[in-house]
Amino acid sequence: MNKSTLLTLAVFILATTAYALTIPGLSQVRQERRAEQISYFVEVPPQLAKVGSLEFKGIVADYLMLEAMTFMGERIGQNRDLSAEEWQHLHRLLVKITSIDPAFWDPYVLAETMLVWQAGMMDEANELLLNAARHRPWDYRPFYFLGFNSFYFKKDVVGGAKYLRQAARKANCPDYLKSLAARLSLYGNETALGILFLEDLIRETSQEESRAYLAKRLEALRAIHILEKAVAEYGKTLQKKPAGVTDLVKQGFLEEIPPDPYGGDWVIMDNGRIYTTSELVEKKHRRPAQKK
Repeated sequence: MNKSTLLTLAVFILATTAYALTIPGLSQVRQERRAEQISYFVEVPPQLAKVGSLEFKGIVADYLMLEAMTFMGERIGQNRDLSAEEWQHLHRLLVKITSIDPAFWDPYVLAETMLVWQAGMMDEANELLLNAARHRPWDYRPFYFLGFNSFYFKKDVVGGAKYLRQAARKANCPDYLKSLAARLSLYGNETALGILFLEDLIRETSQEESRAYLAKRLEALRAIHILEKAVAEYGKTLQKKPAGVTDLVKQGFLEEIPPDPYGGDWVIMDNGRIYTTSELVEKKHRRPAQKK
């Protein structure tokens, strides 16, 4: 091997080594630059974010969804209430995600799980769900969620039935839901429909903290349903209302009183509905009792 060949080989080895050593640094710089570019979309208005994401709409929407889930996961993990400003921040983030990628289903589930059930921001969530219905014309779930919100939270049976009929026309609608609109009046106490909906919503939810929150609410609704059925049977059999839930056990309508998972006490209201002093919220978050 002559000197020229040796020199060429040495230069090649040095160049290859330098390139190999440079790659990790370049990769890290590219990742940091990409993170900076994507995080920019957290702050800009929805329409500007939509235009700015160009052909990377899916990537940007995924990143912002991760931001939203992290934002909620941290606060649920800390077991603390969100401020009104924080709820508005989450809402703006979901609006932004669904503006960039309006067919992306996960943000709509998060809106139903968090904005409706925890924040009481029903109108904001319903606007998002109507957007989902426009951009997911094949999917029964947006109208299903809208129907449930109308019936369960707004007490609007007619509006709820209208949305459920629209859901029932979709090809992917499950059989049990197709007859639900016609049977909506049977769920006059709302609890049975709430149980059915929460079971579906838990199946739709991937975030563990949200699933745990909904599962606890589901446990409470199941307990309420058991008690309300027993109260109805008590009144039908004895022609009077029980004085308290303990009467249901004394008269043999229940073997035991199901506990409130939130630690409250059950109260039978005049209309036969069951109320709990916990108001279905954690003890540390309850409003203090008013002094008389």
